[in-house]
Amino acid sequence: MSFSVLAMVSCDKDDTPDPLNAVVDVIIQDNKTDAGTRYGLVIYATANYELKSVKVTGPGTTPQVYQLTATADKRQYVFKMATGDYTAALPTKGDYTFEVTSTNDEKITVKDVVGDEKLAPIAIKTAAMASQKLKTTWDKLTGCDAYLVNFYSANKAELLFQSTILASDKVEYEFGATTSGWATGKSPVANTNYVVELLGVKYETGVTTDKGNNYQFITLDSKTIKWE
Repeated sequence: MSFSVLAMVSCDKDDTPDPLNAVVDVIIQDNKTDAGTRYGLVIYATANYELKSVKVTGPGTTPQVYQLTATADKRQYVFKMATGDYTAALPTKGDYTFEVTSTNDEKITVKDVVGDEKLAPIAIKTAAMASQKLKTTWDKLTGCDAYLVNFYSANKAELLFQSTILASDKVEYEFGATTSGWATGKSPVANTNYVVELLGVKYETGVTTDKGNNYQFITLDSKTIKWE
């Protein structure tokens, strides 16, 4: 999943700074457990200036409040629900309200709507090396709008490679050391363990543009492989 940081727009002729602007997304994500599928939230906010804080208030009469934390790029804040907090029921649907505050104390309010649409759990069918390339296959998932393949260090602490958004009719993806999508300065090392992750994505209902910032639901599966 990729959320691009908004580009800084040049000032107008009168040198008036551009106002604070933010792209936000609240996403339901699944987790397969021995007790069945559980659901949680991943929340993003990306702005055109460095941020001081991002608070999100969920829908309902007794709403949940989520405090996002800064990434390495201080223009992006993230909340990832702890696995233990995932539940058998889907998160509450409705408007999630973002209070975004810049380091200059400029404040804006942005909303993102969360529905109750979901996908069945996705599963990696095969993930195998051949001719110094990793090929991942899966079965087509009903209702899925797109797929994505991520490649991490063995402990998943570092995202090393990310595919482009793959069409809904794709059932395989192959990449190697020279494929576009590697993080700057990163490449695979032979006889080293990594984690390949497959995501199935459902976009928010009615969204026709900027789909990458309007995910409704993500289902994922992962597998440890040795690069050869």
